[in-house]
Amino acid sequence: MGHYRAVARLSLLLVLTSLLALPGLADEPGEVAVPERTAKRLGIREGDVVEVAADPGMRAVRRVRVAVVWSPKEHPAEVARQELRMVFRLPFLETLTGRTDAVDRVVVRLRPDADARRVREDLEAWAMGFDAYTAEELAAHTSRAFVVVSRFHRAIAFVTLLAGGIFLVAVTGLRTSEMRREIGALRLVGIGRGTIALAVVGIATGVALFGTLLGLGIGAVLVAAINAYYRPLFETTLQFAVLEPKTVLAAAVFSALLGVLAGAAVALRLLRQPPLEQVGR
Repeated sequence: MGHYRAVARLSLLLVLTSLLALPGLADEPGEVAVPERTAKRLGIREGDVVEVAADPGMRAVRRVRVAVVWSPKEHPAEVARQELRMVFRLPFLETLTGRTDAVDRVVVRLRPDADARRVREDLEAWAMGFDAYTAEELAAHTSRAFVVVSRFHRAIAFVTLLAGGIFLVAVTGLRTSEMRREIGALRLVGIGRGTIALAVVGIATGVALFGTLLGLGIGAVLVAAINAYYRPLFETTLQFAVLEPKTVLAAAVFSALLGVLAGAAVALRLLRQPPLEQVGR
């Protein structure tokens, strides 16, 4: 009887060993989270099983199942590099890379009432061998290149606005100067200088605002065209061109101010001329 029990236990052990040796049981796939842009480029979706390795030669291959595909907040630098990303659980990542108890970066989320700078100072005083940054310091450190680009764009915008303003003043001055005969006739029938001056300033301001609206319309079309071309090209939801409300407001105020100044200058020049000379006599 004892002999049969030993044979049964040995048979059961052999069966369990064979089952564990089958693919899918001995090496149960891990889980991975994949950003949506990476999933599109690789052609994978939730539930797919893929093979990953820490070396380009794919020598130590591990199987993982795509647990979730999500859309993270993208950074312009990451979009420009066109990198593929996958997020693993820490134990699986340690076995995949062969590095245990070693990390490159740790993110600590603080309570809303916590002082980030004080926590940073405590961490730096607590241990050596790492650098601690607050979120604001890290954002400022990694965004220096974008600050330079932003200042360059502001300089270009200022030069463009100045050149457009000069052109706008010239067009407004020519348009209102053509009203010389009409102004002379109005003065001959007894219309006051103040009323004529206000009319000229109003017309000049209207012409300036119309030019601004036309320019904003062209800008909106260009913004839409740029985003429509580059967003599918880089497979991202980031906007490559934006028409900001403060830009629209600044352009409107600047054009209105130039229109008032140009209209006032033209009105002052025209009202100095005799009305008979203005009508051609």
